[in-house]
Amino acid sequence: MRQGTSADPDLALVNALAGGDESALDKLMARYAEPIFHFIYRNISNEADARELAQEVFVRLYFNIKKFKPDAKFSTWLYQIALNLCRDRVKSRSARQSAITESLSAHENENDQPIREHAVEKRTPYDEAITREKMSALEAGILTLPPDLREALVLTVLEQRSHQECAEILKTTPKAIETRVYRARKQLYAWLAKAGFIFLVVNSIYAASVLTS
Repeated sequence: MRQGTSADPDLALVNALAGGDESALDKLMARYAEPIFHFIYRNISNEADARELAQEVFVRLYFNIKKFKPDAKFSTWLYQIALNLCRDRVKSRSARQSAITESLSAHENENDQPIREHAVEKRTPYDEAITREKMSALEAGILTLPPDLREALVLTVLEQRSHQECAEILKTTPKAIETRVYRARKQLYAWLAKAGFIFLVVNSIYAASVLTS
């Protein structure tokens, strides 16, 4: 029996799976399949590839469950598997021009507090067209970021994970995460300005985040 942190809600299922109870895998998949898919999609922006890699995450989970060490949370270990698959897929692709099927937009306060959902206001067709243009620009801008900056931005802003948990997933320090997120935002704003999306920069820089799920 693995003795991990009592705060880890997955440890009982992990122990069951490691002991041969395959139904525990179904329960872990029910808990994490969608979050893992969205995490992968935000990193590679290709829905078909994201679904394929999400399935591969759980294949690797199944065959490597006995390698899990409960000195870290199970979810952290699982996201590390997903992150490594994302990195391998990015390296293997010579071009990343997949269609954007999800939109990201919202606000964050000046203190970089976690993003909260806002009430959806009634929008005109013109508003929707402008929003789609903005979101396409943001998605394209994210893909121009170096992998280490993009990963930190996705985890902290989109996944709304703490700097400590991000550091554990990326195997670095919370301070390094803070620096990467700052650099990611700075580069993203610069790219948007250079690409001619001044309205996005004016609306977001210093006062708001441009990303959320």
